[in-house]
Amino acid sequence: MKESITLTTSDRIELAAIYRHTGQDRIAILLHMMPSTKESWDAIAEALLERGVASLAFDQRGHGGSTMGGTLDYKTFTPEQQQHKRLDLEAALAWAREQGFDEARTILIGASIGANLAIRALAQHRGLPLAIALSPGLDYRGVKTNEAIQTLGSNQKVVLVASDDDDRPSWDSVHELHRLNPSTVLIERHGLGHGTDMTDRDPTLVAELLAFL
Repeated sequence: MKESITLTTSDRIELAAIYRHTGQDRIAILLHMMPSTKESWDAIAEALLERGVASLAFDQRGHGGSTMGGTLDYKTFTPEQQQHKRLDLEAALAWAREQGFDEARTILIGASIGANLAIRALAQHRGLPLAIALSPGLDYRGVKTNEAIQTLGSNQKVVLVASDDDDRPSWDSVHELHRLNPSTVLIERHGLGHGTDMTDRDPTLVAELLAFL
């Protein structure tokens, strides 16, 4: 089942979201990269459903259907406004809890800034078990990961993924994050680009990543 829903953040931003489910007991929250939208996760969301995992993909503030009538545009955001996207993820986590998914049954999958948000969320929510981070950075508009990656609990895992041709510094960033916390899983790819471009271009990568579930 696929439902269109609306999330509301603590600062009253309304976020367009898609919830896919058929009675699963686990959920993946999907955090898109810039300039993408929730639809960039469609293929992965369907693959999750086939593996018995529900999903919640939402347009971050200023993207897609989350512009508050055109008054928000991520292209004009200050770094502080970009950092407020953490409130979008908090709204998604709160909604998932309301549906009966506790943190132990909630997985985060993010790309680019979404990957940074996912890593930081694990440091803030000790019950979250897993974040799959596609093309994270050390500091994306003030959304920093270097301290968060070092504070993971023994029950938490982060999978770091980057391609060697990424035109952003993610290749170097994942190696530094892995150095800062060797318990992380490092997956290297070649010639696949940035974020969800990697999974779009290599379906075998999707299967490899979802095996961590």
